[in-house]
Amino acid sequence: MEEKLELLSNFSTCDIADALLEIGHPHGGFLPDIVMFAPEFHAGPSRCVGPAFTVKVVHISEPVPKLEKHFADAAPEGSVVVVSAPSNSVNAVWGGLMNTRVRTKGVKGVVVDGRVRDLEELHKDGLPVFARGLSILSARKYTHPAAINLPIIINGDYDPAIVVNPEDLIVADLNGVVCIPKEYLDHVLDLSKKQVNIDTKIKQDLGKGISIAEAFKRHRN
Repeated sequence: MEEKLELLSNFSTCDIADALLEIGHPHGGFLPDIVMFAPEFHAGPSRCVGPAFTVKVVHISEPVPKLEKHFADAAPEGSVVVVSAPSNSVNAVWGGLMNTRVRTKGVKGVVVDGRVRDLEELHKDGLPVFARGLSILSARKYTHPAAINLPIIINGDYDPAIVVNPEDLIVADLNGVVCIPKEYLDHVLDLSKKQVNIDTKIKQDLGKGISIAEAFKRHRN
């Protein structure tokens, strides 16, 4: 698997989404509106690739059993932590202390369907962090974790719903975040390689002054 993840890291999220659309996977695996916040804000070459470790967070009013350990302690080495927060949360569900903990454990990155805080600390940590937005509020009076390593649904009125399952493969870069069902990995690698080769030839032709219509006709048909 490590070798395949290394190969996957050669492709952008755009390449991978194109491959998933070709396969017929809904929405091309795109997790909408989640963007890079660290180690730089909407900038830089940072990316993360790894299997999803999912965390579901709910409103504080919703009674849930206490987790055996904090989800930051439970996140395995090499994973990408994916946190799902209620859509109307005003608070952050991820911050500097949790970020430092998972970084020292060897987590590859963090994807938050919600808000983060402590942006300066996140930048200093250097770990790739992607989120919907920012907050200055801690989770203490607003939300608490309900479950780990269960399927989570990304916020939004999408048809079909966008689901991230534990061990799905997450790739995140400056363009956004994509989720690959693990059973599609080999097919995605094959299609992405072919498409990148085609696009490279098209770009070379465009650099020579050939029209985009002609370049598409040469290489995409």
